[in-house]
Amino acid sequence: MNKPAKTFKHPLNILIICLSAYAIFPASVKAVSSIVPTAPIPETPAILMSQRQQKIQFKRGASSAEVKGGVARGEVMIYLINAKEGQTMNVEIQSVEGNAVFKVVDPNTNAVVEGEKSWSGKLPQTGEYQIVIGTERGGASYTLSVSID
Repeated sequence: MNKPAKTFKHPLNILIICLSAYAIFPASVKAVSSIVPTAPIPETPAILMSQRQQKIQFKRGASSAEVKGGVARGEVMIYLINAKEGQTMNVEIQSVEGNAVFKVVDPNTNAVVEGEKSWSGKLPQTGEYQIVIGTERGGASYTLSVSID
């Protein structure tokens, strides 16, 4: 008569056995783990970032604007601005802490420039651009200057 297999009452026992098997037979464990299907891992950052959006509209007759704001650690602020192909966009950010940076994203969600404090460039297409404000470390209070010529 066959005895029933011993069951593990504690998940910790299973973990210890698996780690032991991996230490003793690493190639076998890797081979088996490559055969066993896994659920797809979503491609999102480990820390989800909080984000807010605000449109920048120049006053009548003006070609520049200045916006003051702040972002906490792990947070971004997105400014939306309409521009035309061939125009030159100038962006500068200043922060008391010296750690605020921005990224400019074109209407097709491609980064034009990333991780900058000052940038000037010709725009590749007409549409709504995003200026994404974040920090290199900690939180930041900032002044964002944008002009389009």
